[in-house]
Amino acid sequence: MARVNTNNTSLRYAIESSTGVLPASPAWRIAEFNSIGAYGATITTTVRRPISQDRGRKKGTVTDLESTAEFETDLTVDALTDFAEGFVFAEYANKEFDLKASSGTVPPPAASSSVYTIDAATALLAGKIQFTASQYATLVFAKGYTNAGNNGLKPITADTAAAGTAITVGSGLTVETPPTNASLQIAGVRVLNDEDLTFTISGSTATLVSGAAISNWATLGLRAGMFIHIGGVNTTTGVVQNGLGTDGTECYGYARITSVSGATLNLDKLSTTLTPGVGPFFGPTSASQDVLFGRFLRNVAVTADTDDSRYLERTYQMEVSYPDLGGAGTDEYEYSIGNSVNEMSLSVPLSDKAMINYGFIGTNTDDITGTRKTNASSAVSPLRTVAFNTSSDVASLTTDVISSASDVCFKSLTLTLTNNVSVEKCLGTLGARFVNSGLFEVNLEGQMLFTNKAITDAIKNNTTVTFLAILRNQDGAIAFDMPELTLSGGGREFPVDQSVLVNTTGSSFTSNTYGYDVGISIFSVTPWL
Repeated sequence: MARVNTNNTSLRYAIESSTGVLPASPAWRIAEFNSIGAYGATITTTVRRPISQDRGRKKGTVTDLESTAEFETDLTVDALTDFAEGFVFAEYANKEFDLKASSGTVPPPAASSSVYTIDAATALLAGKIQFTASQYATLVFAKGYTNAGNNGLKPITADTAAAGTAITVGSGLTVETPPTNASLQIAGVRVLNDEDLTFTISGSTATLVSGAAISNWATLGLRAGMFIHIGGVNTTTGVVQNGLGTDGTECYGYARITSVSGATLNLDKLSTTLTPGVGPFFGPTSASQDVLFGRFLRNVAVTADTDDSRYLERTYQMEVSYPDLGGAGTDEYEYSIGNSVNEMSLSVPLSDKAMINYGFIGTNTDDITGTRKTNASSAVSPLRTVAFNTSSDVASLTTDVISSASDVCFKSLTLTLTNNVSVEKCLGTLGARFVNSGLFEVNLEGQMLFTNKAITDAIKNNTTVTFLAILRNQDGAIAFDMPELTLSGGGREFPVDQSVLVNTTGSSFTSNTYGYDVGISIFSVTPWL
């Protein structure tokens, strides 16, 4: 008797070229999962109930099929980024920061003694890979290479022109064809002139100005709404007060770009580590200055179709393998097709790890088969798999309901992104013919310590507030930014021998300033200790 052990199953997925259709050479990836809540087809059979002296029903017929997939996974960088475009229905800004060896395929760039070899750079990518001697250099971050020296944060040492294939980082690399899950990404910029950058704080906002090195930050891929990290992976590389070098007041951390004006970045949502004294602040004496940033995702209008701002309806095909289902040593496979991300729920519980629940709605599920689809057997394992804990990995968790960040204490938090996906059925088709995307909604549910009446006042007055969560670990950082939302609820709890609690929910709306409901900034590397 065939018996399939849950622990022996696997879940794999590939991006479809169109709904229900895989590309000729699909790139399959392995998904880590804690549990699968639903998978495959639910069949509806309608029986016949004719009036009859037999007093019995007659054999019916299959009339409907609904295909769904739901699974829970720990929040890791790869668990989020691989489905991010799908659940926001938009393409990454700076999508090309994830450098590849050849277009549309999995292999990461091979390494030689001083060069990573990439696919021919587009004009858009070449404009974001910059090197000017004694001025500044694009930073790349490599991870997952077999040779340790091929990994890490590295400044480029030569410009890459359009159609160029070389990311030159000087000496120190080892010739290597890396594992298929290795990664090379653009991670930011290093200003080589220690006196070039000036950081000035004014209340809750700031400016970061390049004196000569960078004439326009936008050419490097920076835009309003993105988060940056001022300073490199070592927090002692932040800007310092009054140009006093390492003897000055160290200043480093995250900030949101409110606008880009040539050589000036206007900033808000500053980390507390960015405001230790009175500015202006300058680059450390005799040291280069790093500014880290990465890919950026936010919901866009369905009409958006330009570089770094493109609406995208992405669907996935999934495979669950059933070991020994066809008999001892004979595995069989079930493919769920045409899956759109209906809902993503990010849970941040107290003293635990952060988790994601994904809910997909598909068009159909194929019959279980012993024949595997193209490339499924060579699926790529995830690389960035370190879970974000909800204690030391939370870099920021703030709301302007309470002005002092030190007074904000969340006990639990759930962020839910919903696309209100529905299926379209047609006569003559079993299952769905099409998938409709509905309104995009971002909802927040949290429990806070009752530290200030401003919480309940904001609920009663329907005050527009903002919210930010930044989580970071050795695999990078993710910033979730809700520019504008309103709160509801406000019910209190009075646990004996504990603090009074307030429960609230938040509902986003499209920001008049930024034009989106949620912005997600993803860093390939930031300080995490």
